[in-house]
Amino acid sequence: MDHEANEWDCVVVGGGAAGLSAALALGRARRHTLVVDAGAQSNLPAPGIGGLLGHDGQPPSALYDAGRTELQAYPSVEVRRGEVVTGRAATDGLALELADGSRVRARKVLLATGMTYRAPELPGLAELWGRSAFHCPFCHGWEMRDQPLAVLADGDRAVHMALMLRGWTDDVVVLPNGGSELDAEQSAALTAAGVRVDDRKITEFVGAAGELREVVFADGTRLARAGVLVATSLHQRSPLAAQLGVATAAAGPVVADALQVDAFQRTSVEGVFAAGDVCSQMPQVAASIATGSLAGAAIVQSLLGDDFGLPVPPWPTSEAQTYWEAHYGQREKIWSGRVNAQLAVIAGDLVAGRALDLGCGEGGDAVWLAERGWQVTAVDVADTALERAAAEAEGRGVSDKIRFERHDLSDTFPAGTYDLISAQFLHSTVRLERPRILRRAAEAVAPGGLLVIVDHAAAPPFAKKIPHDHPFPSPEEVLAELNLPAGQWDRLRVEQVDRDGTGPDGEPFTWRDNVMVLRRH
Repeated sequence: MDHEANEWDCVVVGGGAAGLSAALALGRARRHTLVVDAGAQSNLPAPGIGGLLGHDGQPPSALYDAGRTELQAYPSVEVRRGEVVTGRAATDGLALELADGSRVRARKVLLATGMTYRAPELPGLAELWGRSAFHCPFCHGWEMRDQPLAVLADGDRAVHMALMLRGWTDDVVVLPNGGSELDAEQSAALTAAGVRVDDRKITEFVGAAGELREVVFADGTRLARAGVLVATSLHQRSPLAAQLGVATAAAGPVVADALQVDAFQRTSVEGVFAAGDVCSQMPQVAASIATGSLAGAAIVQSLLGDDFGLPVPPWPTSEAQTYWEAHYGQREKIWSGRVNAQLAVIAGDLVAGRALDLGCGEGGDAVWLAERGWQVTAVDVADTALERAAAEAEGRGVSDKIRFERHDLSDTFPAGTYDLISAQFLHSTVRLERPRILRRAAEAVAPGGLLVIVDHAAAPPFAKKIPHDHPFPSPEEVLAELNLPAGQWDRLRVEQVDRDGTGPDGEPFTWRDNVMVLRRH
């Protein structure tokens, strides 16, 4: 099959264990595949890979070199050093832009970008990371066996990690770093296992050539240790998943924002797959290789389904997406295309900057803002709405000022900060995590920026599909749910406002809106 130079069956974003494994499956299936590798795999500082069958103890860099060498046998696969910085849905697939300014299009995309490991910021710890400071006993426990070890954690995680580590050594000390939250039951469990707790404040980890020697406390005393198991949290390394609107799973004790995937490594966004640490609650090289191989095979079958009708399971969709797609599918146009009345009053005289329109629908507000000079990110859960909004922006000559992103805001949220964030009538009779969404919106407001929330104070009389017990909280109730930090926001407007309106059959009635305008200090 012929391909244009920058058009690919699949673009694999990430050249680690998952990405290279998927590319191998795609190459063997003769699929035109681009691997974009930023070269920042999280395990590169480690001297060896622990527990990978056939490669136990092999340096991570050697594994990746071998994988890239193997891919050279498959002419349909290209490995390119670089970073994908933006992504969006396009009419004929998915459009990606690299840091060097080049653009590529893909029928399918595999996200294998890995995760960022966030450890406590304590002097000396970073220099030990990946060697004697580690996050996984299955990866490093054998190398640290029978030595004096520490656990840098507190609460339930400290208990879990310390008891795990007892399988490799009988000399374990828990270091809550001066803020112990261990209760009597937790302390008793540690004592019964022969684990000590030292709650003094830590000032430094001292080591040489990556090997821990001592833990230094604020009182000047030192504790000899050979290694430390560190409670870390994992976060998405790349904003690409958020830009594409991929849903994330509920935060776990270790992984903050793993991507949701089904049994075939498919995300919530059609055409986008994920493999490796980005969608795992237990990151390991062996698991990354396995999910990458599975994703590669699933992508091949998805392509064959597109090309020849190979039966494949329907793409998973969220309840919200299904509901709103059906809503917009009722008619060729749902909304008037005019800006919401309250937003026009609030933002009419503002100096243009960066704006975020939550639940943009068919684009009335986003296009109005763009026409006034704003750079707008407009999001909605329904592809049909986004397509209509993009067409409206094109027709009114402002498509260059609006980025459209699909998000189920209950699961994902656009990256970045904004001078204006507008949530106009963000109601739904299906799942909508409003308080969490609005809290995330508040966090994304830039200093000096505005958060504008406009709600219905009650259902309009002609609304037939809204349950009789559907909640319509007051402005004060909405703000109480936000739980904004004290002293960081000005309440410019918090009130109910009446305005005249017309129902679907021309009957006059009065809208009652809740209007909340908040400025961040």
